[in-house]
Amino acid sequence: MKNSFVETILFAVVISVFLSAPKSYGIELSDTWGSARAAGMGNAFTAVASEGESLFYNPAALARVSGFHWTILDPRAGVNGPQALEVAAIAGTSGTLADKLDDLYGKSVWVGGGSKTSFVIPNFGVAAFANGNVGLNLQNPAYPQMNLNYIFDYGIAVGGAFDLVPSIWSVGMTFRRVNRTGTNLPLGPSILATLDTEQIQQRLKDRGNGYGLDFGTMLTLPSPIRPTLALTIRDMGYTTFSQDEGLQAPPRSEPNMTLGGSITVDALVVAITPSFDYQYFDRPDIQTGKKLHLGVEFDLPLISLRAGLNQGYYSAGVGLDMGIIAVDAATYGVELGEYPGQLEDRRYVVQLKIQLGLDGDFFSLSKLSGSSASSGRGKLKQRR
Repeated sequence: MKNSFVETILFAVVISVFLSAPKSYGIELSDTWGSARAAGMGNAFTAVASEGESLFYNPAALARVSGFHWTILDPRAGVNGPQALEVAAIAGTSGTLADKLDDLYGKSVWVGGGSKTSFVIPNFGVAAFANGNVGLNLQNPAYPQMNLNYIFDYGIAVGGAFDLVPSIWSVGMTFRRVNRTGTNLPLGPSILATLDTEQIQQRLKDRGNGYGLDFGTMLTLPSPIRPTLALTIRDMGYTTFSQDEGLQAPPRSEPNMTLGGSITVDALVVAITPSFDYQYFDRPDIQTGKKLHLGVEFDLPLISLRAGLNQGYYSAGVGLDMGIIAVDAATYGVELGEYPGQLEDRRYVVQLKIQLGLDGDFFSLSKLSGSSASSGRGKLKQRR
């Protein structure tokens, strides 16, 4: 029987291989976890994250939690839209493999998704999560080289935080145990010429366990607009993995030092939150434009509108709060080349959230926020 998950992934790889000149392809910057809300804001989220998202974006925000908040489930799915459909259509044609590869030049396919359940109380949070993606990009047939990026993680995260200055300055840490399966695999002309699928299958089985540590700090100045500065170090000292199966250990996660900021302006029934992130600021090998993220959220009763700039490309999103159920959707661009403007991959993601919380003296069935100081408008719609 050839119906295993690995063989299914392998079929997609063989049909949708990367062919790129060695110096024209840049490393995609990716994270252990993603949020549709963050994607809509250009992933400028370090100073904005709250509740369960704090465990993955900035654990210092756990010190701002009020009451308890339980994210029962928040499944998320994403795809790079029309190009993925084109690749699927090409894969389904009756032509030869060579003809199909010719038709795939200049196209890419990306599929990602995940989910988590989290429970947070003041200064503490815990989550179980799963997150995965497969990215394929076909460029420049002059030098045949296949680059396969396939990662699937699942594990637990435990975080804690405390105030150095109450309601103003907090620090926190998140500890993660991760089981990772996958590989970042370049395959040269010799393997492609012989279509050595056995080697590819073995590398797709690379699996191991690792332990990650994130640090975060957050400073919010007392002011009507609540200006906030944040600093995080995610995957401190690298998150490396053992080799439990396959030919070698899965790829490690490299540290991401991020400086972020935000303000919140309350205006009658709308709260406006502009934000920024400068990610990997300690990495001179990454082009500056790929490090910069800008975002803004317009939070209204029942609905939130978002926009931003992610690695030089626009992002947009919308959130709909319907009680215990809420839906977030976003589109954003990712740079697959070395610098912004070289090779955009446009992606679309949707996330469903089911969340309960108790904040203050009343019980709420809507998504709640532990971010600093709720305004009077927060009684009308609890800001996330």
